[in-house]
Amino acid sequence: MVQRRHRLAACSWLVLLSASFQSTADTLEVDCLTSNSCEQPKPLWEAGIAAAVVYGPDYPASNQRHANQLVVPYFIYRGEVIRAGEDGLIKAQAFEDDRWQLSVSIDGAFNADSDDNDARQGMDDLDYLFGIGPELNYKIYQAQQQELELKLQLRSVFSTDFSNLNQRGYAFETQLRYEDREFFGQQLKFVGTVGPVWATDKLTRYFYQVDERDVTDQRPRYKASGGYMGTDVGIGFVLPMLNKKATLFFGGRVSFHHGAANDDSPLFLDKTTYGVGLGFAYQLFASDEHAR
Repeated sequence: MVQRRHRLAACSWLVLLSASFQSTADTLEVDCLTSNSCEQPKPLWEAGIAAAVVYGPDYPASNQRHANQLVVPYFIYRGEVIRAGEDGLIKAQAFEDDRWQLSVSIDGAFNADSDDNDARQGMDDLDYLFGIGPELNYKIYQAQQQELELKLQLRSVFSTDFSNLNQRGYAFETQLRYEDREFFGQQLKFVGTVGPVWATDKLTRYFYQVDERDVTDQRPRYKASGGYMGTDVGIGFVLPMLNKKATLFFGGRVSFHHGAANDDSPLFLDKTTYGVGLGFAYQLFASDEHAR
């Protein structure tokens, strides 16, 4: 999803909870609350509580950063068709074989207060974002504990302040993702990602357009256009603790906006941005039935 995932980065694993990281956003992209090597076999479902701190840019190419704190319950369900909480927030499997996987998935991102951002002073706030759409994955390489896959994601992006819901356009991301479930031979999961993001003009207007009513001496009128937004490079680590009932997750993301379609917007102020996130999850309940 288009980045306010840059700030989101860790939002995506804060399940249904439900994004919000994949921030983007923002963002950092630690896709699950538990390592694939933690429980063999894993329970069909589990629930607990998670807390996280995410620090990153207010929006893609913003030169200001803020921290978001979140304490929420989490839920993971590992059904054969519907899956929630791992590898994204929610996934409905359309089909899956040894190489290909097609699913519908959801992710999200934090909001931003324009009063706290110098470039957006007097403008409307940026609401919470979430996106939904198809995701096609192709496994390029797979070993016992490592895999490399190509992910193609199309999202319809919506904003909400929990009183209104607005469709904000579409985002498309191609991502190369590497996962090592026993990093350096330890029970430490490593995830590395890299990929460019494109967005339609309706979505880029949400971040970069300056209408007549928002014009100031330092902020001229600007009409945003769709196109390339930037390329994200992210790393994440997931460490099981306390007999695998608890999980520590942390990561970071650097976003490169050089050559972006709207780099001449007065709201486009930094061509290289970064975000970091740290979180902790503790399992309180789990099913006796195991996932298949």
